[in-house]
Amino acid sequence: MEHLPSALGLKTTGTLLKMRRNQYSLATAGLLSLTAFGINSLQAAPPSDDYQLIYEDHFQGAKLNTNAWAYRLGERSGAGMLNCLNRAENVTVANGLHIGVRPEKIESKIWNTGGGVISRHQFGYGYYETLSTPFMASRGVHSSMWQAGGAVPNNSIFEIDGYEIDSKSAMACHNLYVHLSPAAYKETPWPMRCNQPLGLGQNGSYLCGYEFTPGGVNFYENGRLTATADWPQLTAQQVVWLSALNGVGKVDAVPGETTFSYFRYYAKDYPGVNLLPNGSFEYNLDKINPHTPVAWQVTGENPTAVLVKSGGAANGNYYLHLGSDQAAFDVTTSQKLEFVRNGSYELTALIRNSSDLSAARMTVSGCGGNEQSVEIPKSAEWQMIRLPKITVSNLTAVISITAKGNAGQWVEVDDVRFQKPPRTGAAPVPTPKFQPVGDPIWTLAKREPIRFGGDGKFYFFDRVVGFGDAISVEFTVNANRLANTTPIARMPPKGNSGWAVQLTEKGQVVFCLGSIERHQNVVAEAHYQPGKDCHIACLFDRGVAKIFVNGILLKTVKDIPFDTQDRSAPGRVGANDNRYDAVGEVIMPATRAKKITSTKGLQPKNFAGTMANIEIYNRTLSDAEAAGARAE
Repeated sequence: MEHLPSALGLKTTGTLLKMRRNQYSLATAGLLSLTAFGINSLQAAPPSDDYQLIYEDHFQGAKLNTNAWAYRLGERSGAGMLNCLNRAENVTVANGLHIGVRPEKIESKIWNTGGGVISRHQFGYGYYETLSTPFMASRGVHSSMWQAGGAVPNNSIFEIDGYEIDSKSAMACHNLYVHLSPAAYKETPWPMRCNQPLGLGQNGSYLCGYEFTPGGVNFYENGRLTATADWPQLTAQQVVWLSALNGVGKVDAVPGETTFSYFRYYAKDYPGVNLLPNGSFEYNLDKINPHTPVAWQVTGENPTAVLVKSGGAANGNYYLHLGSDQAAFDVTTSQKLEFVRNGSYELTALIRNSSDLSAARMTVSGCGGNEQSVEIPKSAEWQMIRLPKITVSNLTAVISITAKGNAGQWVEVDDVRFQKPPRTGAAPVPTPKFQPVGDPIWTLAKREPIRFGGDGKFYFFDRVVGFGDAISVEFTVNANRLANTTPIARMPPKGNSGWAVQLTEKGQVVFCLGSIERHQNVVAEAHYQPGKDCHIACLFDRGVAKIFVNGILLKTVKDIPFDTQDRSAPGRVGANDNRYDAVGEVIMPATRAKKITSTKGLQPKNFAGTMANIEIYNRTLSDAEAAGARAE
């Protein structure tokens, strides 16, 4: 991923924005015609009326606006990539953004060329939308609209894939990944990877939107909510990528293009919610260079005086230390927030200060008015400092913390918050505790059930989930029908290690241990019924398997010669026909699909019904825990 230049301001047309806001306030059907604006298509209204359109680009004119976008350039290597090269020459503007894909001979080598653009602006909480026509004529092209990284260094926090579509594939993917130094956080499972049958509109168009909120991400396809990722732990401002990679998987040499008609970003107010990424300095943990606090930029003399420390924090486990025992220092840590809604904000922080430094202050600037600062007083204990009335009039704010002193002096800062004041009588929303790996190690469908229609929709979960000497899998299922089906599994094609939870046409619950080729079934007789919630908990610990249904232990089997220590295969929730594989972070058609059989001779159908409260542990639950987990 390229490091991009600092974001540059871009003015939008006030008259046009006002016109669109008035349209949205009158919208009731959820879809609006764009014919009046030169686009023969449909546009989805944002999820709620309090969203304001504050940035858009229709890619008009004769060339790309390089004040707003940078080209995605260079070779894209990795799993599943074949001579994949991104070129600026493949990106053109003419009533939309056009990204050409073609085979090209460059310096005697045949490349599969594509390209893309990366915004120079960063965006945070809000609703993102694009109307595109992904290339589908032949295999090998990966079209996408996503958010990751930053226009400044040290800002790769997570990735939201509004959509990923592989040409000639029948699936669309909506994903959320943790990107905090992937090498350091390699044990962190994918929060959410939804794969569902692709629905293209008239003339191959695809309307994609996603809503990034303090509680997680909601994904929309053609104006319809299709997936939800619950993840309240990550806040970020990052850049948007519009891409068409060529050379993903098997390639057919047919030239063409992916087009994007527009990109739009809407924001709304979250009173009492901190908009500042990593304001509590938890994202570094003990895994990332402590002299480079994630999302913050460090400038000045003796930058090693900037240090993320643990122990004794005011909030959570980590805090920012500015100071040096060996030398004088003069350092500033700062963040620039873009496209926050205009209005009144407050900036607060918890501080400690060893002595009277030459300079110790917190500042907000770049908001469209005068710079404001508050001095950091001497204090041996944590205390709050505040700038209570900050007027933002240009959608921008720069937050800075400066410390200048001699050897042995220091300032410490924690829980820096930039927010619109809480509503009257309400308290600020606490900063979520950052815990990338927890217990359970993975959850899904905690807010509301996921509906599966038996049409091939499924969710991937990571290879580190349901892995080890002991595991537990529990969920609430409501099946549409009695059928042989596998609603959840993490099972490799061969070997002695893996697991699946299955249902049969006789109403049985089956806990399958092993691989698709070789396995043992543990069967609890007739206990699920169509149209009724059924809570299932399956436990495995070193050869002993147990099945609980609605809190009752129904089956125990010992001396099972299989285990759950294989991590070669990703898991699946929903359809389990194995027609698609996860190759790195790319979804590809499997070379040979093979269904997981529930019992000999029975080929299961894709699951149809709902699943909720899915929790997977890399340990075994106690009997009391499993018995206490009943369907509500």
